[in-house]
Amino acid sequence: MENILVPDQAITNIPCTQALVFAPHPDDEVFGCAGSIMRHIEQGVPVSVIVVSDGAHGISEERITEYTLQRQNESIAAAHILGYGTPVFWQYRDRQICYSEKLIQEILTVIREIGADLVYAPSVFEMHPDHRVVGMAVVEAIRRIGKTIRVALYEVGIPMRPNQLLDISHLVARKTAAMECFVSQNARQRYDQHIAALNRYRTYTLPASITAAEAYILIPAEELSSDPLKLYQSEYARQKALGLTLDSREMPLVSVIIRSMDRPTLSDALDSIALQTYPNIEVVIVNAKGTIHREVGEWCGHFPMRSIDKNEPLSRSKAANIGLEAVKGEFIIFLDDDDWFMPHHIAKLQQALYQSDSVIAAYSAIQCINETGEEISRYEEDFDPIQLRIENFIPIHAVLFRRSSFDNGAHFDETLVVCEDWDFWLQLLEQGEFKFIPEIGAIYRIQQGKGSGVRENKTLTHQVMTIIYKKWIPHWSNETLWAVLEYARCKKIAHSRELEVIQLNQIVSDRNHQISKILNSTSWRITQSMRTISAFLKKLLLRNTR
Repeated sequence: MENILVPDQAITNIPCTQALVFAPHPDDEVFGCAGSIMRHIEQGVPVSVIVVSDGAHGISEERITEYTLQRQNESIAAAHILGYGTPVFWQYRDRQICYSEKLIQEILTVIREIGADLVYAPSVFEMHPDHRVVGMAVVEAIRRIGKTIRVALYEVGIPMRPNQLLDISHLVARKTAAMECFVSQNARQRYDQHIAALNRYRTYTLPASITAAEAYILIPAEELSSDPLKLYQSEYARQKALGLTLDSREMPLVSVIIRSMDRPTLSDALDSIALQTYPNIEVVIVNAKGTIHREVGEWCGHFPMRSIDKNEPLSRSKAANIGLEAVKGEFIIFLDDDDWFMPHHIAKLQQALYQSDSVIAAYSAIQCINETGEEISRYEEDFDPIQLRIENFIPIHAVLFRRSSFDNGAHFDETLVVCEDWDFWLQLLEQGEFKFIPEIGAIYRIQQGKGSGVRENKTLTHQVMTIIYKKWIPHWSNETLWAVLEYARCKKIAHSRELEVIQLNQIVSDRNHQISKILNSTSWRITQSMRTISAFLKKLLLRNTR
């Protein structure tokens, strides 16, 4: 069962070597899947049809035999038009078909006897009880067989959510003629016209050249075996699984942690959260300042917000751990109180995590600006696990990560005064993959004494990086260690070559400058005529010597 809403392409056939059709009543195979039957016949594929009931509901006992025969003859006439032969009639009593082992075993027997690899049955969502029961029994039989067999559910009374649309444009006339054979049913209501309208409606998402289509839910047996209840899930459950829930509270909760120093820019950070397009967010502010923090209220836009105050100054790492322990979200992201998110940031990252269970963290590109708002650099490198082990290239507010990483032991090392986020990313790397979203998702405000200022303090940087290397190298395999060393060596060589190119370019530039000065000098212009005469005499002398 493909997770799609409506197919926008039509197929010309459902491939198989032997098709078997189950019709609850005489006429259902024509109304529901006549197009497929004719397609198979065109391709030389044998088709067998089983009509399960007598179709005589509401008929008096004295007329049942006569009425049943009439409906069978109508089916035989329609079968002649479609070209598949004569249907087999099991003659269950109409509306007395039961979902039972007896029915399932009968279905299993006939499938195995004819060797069908594609079985048609009415949708399990049909309004008629016989339709639902036959559909459910066929689905269960297919589930038990497994292997290469498939079931194609068709619609008659209730439009279903299909994953296949079959183009029957050039078969409409024959299908119409077959449906007209059912005089007994069309006299009650023009079912043939209803089905024609349904087939026309099914072209709504298709190219204009297609004028009629049949809808199917095509399901491989192995998919039924892995999840027998998936077919019966409610539309609400299906949309929730697809991330299409109507209630934002059903979307996974994302927690934003702000380790606040109560800077004036905090209001900008909160405004950027309030503008997020992702619908289910909580904000947790950890007072890292230690002294009195401004009141921030209980709401950040329409997102709930709460504050945590330990009444003491907190290091960045300790404030981060306090925030991690307090949040409730399935996904977590940090935001410093002088940076901010772009409106799509969390939505894009959550979508990336939702699409793959193996991804433990997703991060976006980050734009760095100075105090005047001018861009000075960007963090936009694709993910490289070896590079991350050498140095950090992912700002903390670029990353949305799974809560499960914290539950599985990842935490901030409170002995680190800086680079604590790098160490945390290395812990996440041990639990899963990182995915890069190549789009600016957040803004990093570079201020003196913040962020890039850490790298300006060479002594502190060397000390912290040495601590982190000593911590992690014992955990790396030989392959990882050699990859790190090779990466660093290649980077050093590339840097040396880059310096050589820069130096060479400088030498060439200096020489060009000197030549330009000579050519533009007064003495060069004054002696121009002398150089011209000298060149002429040299040419003349050379000619005479020949």
